[in-house]
Amino acid sequence: MRKQEKLLHILVIVFLAIQPIIDMDYLIYDFLDQFGLPRLSTILRFVVVPLLLIFSFILRDKKKKRTFIAVGTYGVLLLVYFVLHAKQAASLVERLAFTDNFYFNTFQELTYVLTLVIPYFLVYLIYNENFNEKEVKLITCILSASISITILIGDLFVFAKSTYYGYTVGNIFTWFNGIYQAYHPRTLASKFFFNEGNTIGILLFMILPMIYYFFYREENKKNKLYLASLIFIQSLSMQMLATRVATYGAVVMPVLFLAIYLFTVLITKTEKFQKTICFVTVIFAAIFAMILPMTPAVQNQKVDAKNDTALLHNGMADLGKEELANADDLVPGSVEYINFYVYMFETYGINARYIQSVPSMYYTEYYSYQVDPKFWVDVTFMPVFDRVSGRQIETIFFNYKYQNLTQKEKLLGMGYSTFMNGSIVLEQDFKQQIYTLGYIGELLCVLPWIFVIFYGLYHFIRKFKKLFTLDNLVMAVSAAAGLGGAWLSGHMLDQFITTTYLALLVAMLLHHIKEAE
Repeated sequence: MRKQEKLLHILVIVFLAIQPIIDMDYLIYDFLDQFGLPRLSTILRFVVVPLLLIFSFILRDKKKKRTFIAVGTYGVLLLVYFVLHAKQAASLVERLAFTDNFYFNTFQELTYVLTLVIPYFLVYLIYNENFNEKEVKLITCILSASISITILIGDLFVFAKSTYYGYTVGNIFTWFNGIYQAYHPRTLASKFFFNEGNTIGILLFMILPMIYYFFYREENKKNKLYLASLIFIQSLSMQMLATRVATYGAVVMPVLFLAIYLFTVLITKTEKFQKTICFVTVIFAAIFAMILPMTPAVQNQKVDAKNDTALLHNGMADLGKEELANADDLVPGSVEYINFYVYMFETYGINARYIQSVPSMYYTEYYSYQVDPKFWVDVTFMPVFDRVSGRQIETIFFNYKYQNLTQKEKLLGMGYSTFMNGSIVLEQDFKQQIYTLGYIGELLCVLPWIFVIFYGLYHFIRKFKKLFTLDNLVMAVSAAAGLGGAWLSGHMLDQFITTTYLALLVAMLLHHIKEAE
């Protein structure tokens, strides 16, 4: 390997491995902004990555003409789309009657689109590097350890940020001594100082089956013990994190890995039976299944269920629905109309606590009921289980604005930056991009991940004997876990910390497909 190629190889490995550190630069944003200094994440992701891509193209690509044409065509389509999208999204702010905190920003919008798109080029970059299993193991273990150990320490010594708000108020040991009687379960969630708890949870969910695989493959007893310890620490940190994906993933993933492993032993007969891996997966699944009922995530669900039941028996709702009939004679948009709905929301939503399950900042700060009281009254008198959480409110709000778009406008979307600046962002990838970027934006920026899945499935079926191996199946499950987490939880496809690892998995699978030809 030439000196330049070796350096490129090392730089790509380092870039992939330090994503958690890069992601934490948000802690010094205010300091950097004070002096007009660029952010580390911006430099590495939007300057260094393009440079690495250029070097990879020069040093590695043997079909430069084909690559240039493909990238050029995609780039032109993306540019044309973005110009049209930005123009429309800016014009929709006024027409859709957003409050003043919702505004379109071209730079933020461009950053968002590039954040979605750059990982596809990372697939190209990583594919060109052709990492071996040892290098993938190194990257995966560094990611796992750097995230999991810090979450564990932050939780044990009770100094970490809560996954949801404020700082954690107790460690894992307090889960079992009645702390939930004094504190809300969400205050027990711990994410260390990482930015997005949901995103970190999805990444750990993706990594876990890979760690189990490397544990199985390890022959050195000492290293095997290290990997078993890492699995335990990571699984524990996932339940400390308290997102649903991470909490349940600590139990689901060992069971799923064991099923895949036994499939390769008993059906495809590509792997030998190993008692150790069976014992470890069963023991770890049992341990974290026993802890599960006392985790903040499960306890939070119990609190929510209790509150929801209370709302169902709130008799004020029926009185409010009767009083709503008084609005029939009012002129929409008139002072009397607005005042009536303000009164209705304050009386039944706030004072009667019929909207208590919805975080108050949604109707006081993000989208003030004083500006659009009818929206909030409509939400208040929806069936309880249709609007019990902030996540459901986000969906309702997006649909509320989206229904005013024409079919042509739906092609280009309403703009991500508009909603981000308004602090209401849908926590469900794929769906969010349809709303914000439109169908064309979804096709260009998001759906390539789905196309890759179908491409892989086609080749897996076509080359069953060669490709249905344990490593391929585990990587496929890991990638599917990431995309599944994106659909269920959100903040995955638009976060580099998760999409860089997804790019690694996809690039490795594409290599294996090529080798099977």
